[in-house]
Amino acid sequence: MHSKTLFAGLFAIASFGTVSCAPEGERGASKSFAGSNLYFLHALPKAEQKTYVTTLASHGVKVLRLWVTGLKAGCQKGSNLNAIPQLETTVGQYDTTVLKALDDTLKLLHENNIKAIISPHNANALGGGSAECDAYCKKYGAAANFYSSAAAKADYDARIRTILNFKSPNFGNKPWKDLREVIWAIDLQNEPLITNPEKAAANDPDDWVCGRAGEMRKELGTSNILVATGGIAGSHYCCDHEFNLIEKALRCDALDILSVHSYMSKASDWAYFITGAKSVLRTANQAKKLVMVEEWGVAVGNQDNFEKQVKVFNDAGIPWLYWQFVPGKDGSQSGAPANCGYDSYEIGLNSPKGNIGDAVRAANRATANQTWVL
Repeated sequence: MHSKTLFAGLFAIASFGTVSCAPEGERGASKSFAGSNLYFLHALPKAEQKTYVTTLASHGVKVLRLWVTGLKAGCQKGSNLNAIPQLETTVGQYDTTVLKALDDTLKLLHENNIKAIISPHNANALGGGSAECDAYCKKYGAAANFYSSAAAKADYDARIRTILNFKSPNFGNKPWKDLREVIWAIDLQNEPLITNPEKAAANDPDDWVCGRAGEMRKELGTSNILVATGGIAGSHYCCDHEFNLIEKALRCDALDILSVHSYMSKASDWAYFITGAKSVLRTANQAKKLVMVEEWGVAVGNQDNFEKQVKVFNDAGIPWLYWQFVPGKDGSQSGAPANCGYDSYEIGLNSPKGNIGDAVRAANRATANQTWVL
């Protein structure tokens, strides 16, 4: 997530030579789906994890996006977290405590027929973003070095291999790369290039995006876990920060899913960029790529509320994951704890800010624009 402001736009690239285009109005053979991001789910006490997951499952949620991230103990978005160490406090030295915690969460998801997207690293932690400077930030300095350095690319590829080859205690000691029954997709990173929009504007001159996708696909081997972009350069807004669908991603054979991240104030802005003049569906269909809204959120002060905005996605048949349905109270609810890391987009499970159940059920009823296999 990009935490600076509310945004107003996305973008689409107009042509791809001889690649044929399916119109954005054409429907696939599957139903759409919906879910949520919750980067701290694995740090919740077990009973709270279970309540959260079973509640979302009862609404029909199909996918949750989890992060390979350490967390400090304390209040976060209405919940009290247990401390989880980072996978790497020094680059190349791995503490798999976080993977074990996530593995327990994956077991819970599997028991409730929910699939996971795994986000293996947060680009906002590379310096200049919304997260604390991490091991890569400390080793390589400026985020630009992380994306351009051959050594940094090799270090990051090693991190991905460690994650994909982690042997699951809950799934018969199988490596995560073979857990297609619960891991549906893996992001390249959360919001790659968000700290370096000039690189995204230049169509990724270091070939970080497709290069990492290729290495990831090589490590996955015959696994049919999908590879997603994770929201290139973060949230989109018109007209100078429109990078989720850069051309190199559209043409990258190793990428399956183009992840859209954006935060709009009005439903009409979403409509313009989902099915209108700058339709991401049209762009993705033209490139023969899947596209989903992997992050979106509604702040209390937005012009249009949750119900109006989510209707755009469900009417278009594009899958979506909200940022974030939270297990505790959201910041708009009476009695919400102070100093608890709210960003104003959260919706509590019982919050009047948005009817989660109705929105998810509408997604599940909608015929998808593209064909999805969960």
